[in-house]
Order: sequence, then structure tokens, then C-alpha cells
Amino acid sequence: MRSPAPARVLILSDRQIVPTVSRTGTFEFEDLVASVDAVDIVPLGRPGGRIQRRLERIVPGAFRAPARLDRGEPYDLLFASFHALSELARLHPLGRVLALARRAFVNIDELWSTSMLRHRGDIELLRRFDRIYSPCAGALELLQNAAGRPCEHLRPSVDALRFAPGGASPARVIDLHLMGRRRPDLHQALREAAEKSQRFYYFDSLQSNPPMPNYVEHRLRLADLVRRTRYFVVDIANSDFPEKRGSQQEYGPRFVEGAAGGAILIGQAPRTACFDAQFWPGAVRPIEPDAASITQLLSELESEPERTERMRRTNAAQVLRRHDGVYRWEQILRAAGLEPMPALAARKAALEQRARAIASQDEDG
Repeated sequence: MRSPAPARVLILSDRQIVPTVSRTGTFEFEDLVASVDAVDIVPLGRPGGRIQRRLERIVPGAFRAPARLDRGEPYDLLFASFHALSELARLHPLGRVLALARRAFVNIDELWSTSMLRHRGDIELLRRFDRIYSPCAGALELLQNAAGRPCEHLRPSVDALRFAPGGASPARVIDLHLMGRRRPDLHQALREAAEKSQRFYYFDSLQSNPPMPNYVEHRLRLADLVRRTRYFVVDIANSDFPEKRGSQQEYGPRFVEGAAGGAILIGQAPRTACFDAQFWPGAVRPIEPDAASITQLLSELESEPERTERMRRTNAAQVLRRHDGVYRWEQILRAAGLEPMPALAARKAALEQRARAIASQDEDG
């Protein structure tokens, strides 16, 4: 994907290697960036063999970069995003790739202190980037000490204009929506609560990470579902893998996706200063894995419909003003010393216009 203007940013995307459901939000972010900046998005090929990777570590830049990346003039910024440290091998030959831009930034979605020691070799590769990002704030200090490079928190984001209610909002026919993996005890409690009160509980019956070649269509469908959801269930990241997360508490994109569509968030939120700084009071109504308490909370919320609608509008407006992907790209541009392009300001204006339209419904009411 090439921007109309001469590109100043190169985004290396793994959309052709791992077009899975869990990566669709990343691809959405890449496309959003391309809509507000001069960007070339180049899909990565599959990494070389084990011998090639070993040689690259001994002789950095020993292998040629793919011909499609050769253009003479270096980009101002290279940006790549990976699910985990172990996937950095996809950037081999690293030396030639990093030479394509004046600065190189990388984002690692999954960053857990418990597994850092197992990835010392991968962390060595990170030393060659100018800046490292991750949505997992709790492990950034440890990574910065290990990699010796500046590390920065890149909060989860969403295409808020895609998800936010607009105009005549559809009826919220989904009572409870739990997306993706979940704790078995919480899922069972939600099922029992829904059955006893005859509510519609929508959840993923397939607990896996299947291929999703048409990621745009998937994101459109997800936005449609959230805008039709009353209560969107959220939880601490990797709540179903306590041995992986240890004592680290993080929040994932579900929080901003659910709130962006105007659903009320119920579940468990991280008890961290980072979360408190980015979310507004009452953003998440806490629940425990108990059917009776879940039913009681839903009954309380439904007994005050005007207050509940205000909560929905607050959620959508706050995401438009805080958690759209354009704000994360603005953060990255500041670190790179690059001025935003006019399209970025235009998108921020559109976000504010939508937020005001949603918030004004409170005044009209």
C-alpha cells in the first residue's frame, strides 16, 4: 500500500504472514496511519532459516533487503509492530532493513516480565532500534534496562470513527458481549445469569485465533456488534493465564473497543495508575464470577435508564477524545521529531465533532 504523496514513513506489516483475528486491530491502526500520513505499507515475507538468522547476528546487514524496499532516499521513519518478542526474526536481515530509514521504532504487543529472561537473544535485536513501544506498561522498565533503548507506553487504541455511534443508532439487542478468550468461571456465571433472566449473551464459541484474511470486514462487523451491545465484558489481559502475567496487570484493546461503541463496560479493570490516568471514573462496573451478583448489577443499571444512557454517551465521547489511533500516531511522530501532516489535524477535528454530537445528546435530553 503506497500513499499518494512521496512517503516519509515505512510501515513493515505482518498482515500477510499472520492474518489472524488477534492482529486485525494492528492492521486497522496501520491503515489509519496511512490515511493521515505519507506512508508505504510493505508486508513482510517469511523469515529466513536458522542459519541465516545466526549469520545476521554475527555479521549485521549481511543479507540484502527485499528489492521492493530499495528506493535510494531513506525514509524518515520505519515502524514495525509485532505480537511478541519471539517474532522479531521476521525482520531479518535486520541490518539492511533498518538502513532504509533515518529512525526505526518497534512496537511489541505482548510484553510480560515473567518471560523476559527467555528472550535475551530477541532483546539483543531490540538494541538496534531507536525506540521501543508496548501497550504493556508494567514490563517497560525491565525491558529498557535490558535493551538499553528508550521504551515508551503505547496505549491500546481503536478506529473510533468506525466504532462510535452516529446518527440513528441501532437497537442494542445484545445484552451481554464477551469477545475472545475468557476465564471459565466468569463465562459460566455469565451464562447462568443470562439463562435465568432470559438475556442474550453473545460470546465466541471457538476459543482460538483463526485466520482472518479480510481484516477490514472483520473490524466492520465487530464495530456493528459493539454498537448493538448493552454490556461489554472486559477483564485484565491474560486473566486466563495467571502463570504468564504473574503480578503484572494490563488492559487490552477490548476496553477501548467496547467503550467506543457506546457499550457499558462490566468486568475487572487493572488496579494501576496507568489505567486510572487513561480512563474516566466509573468507566468499568466491577463484577465477580457469580451469576447472582451479575444479575443484580444489570438490574440496578436497567432501573436507571437515563443514567445508563449517559454512561454510554460518556464512554463513546471519551474514546473519541482519548483513544483513537491518531493520538498514538501523534505520540510516535513527536518522538521521531516529525511534524504531523494536515490530514492528522483534519481527523482530530472529525473526532471532536463526533464527540460533541454524542455529548450534546445529554443537553438535549
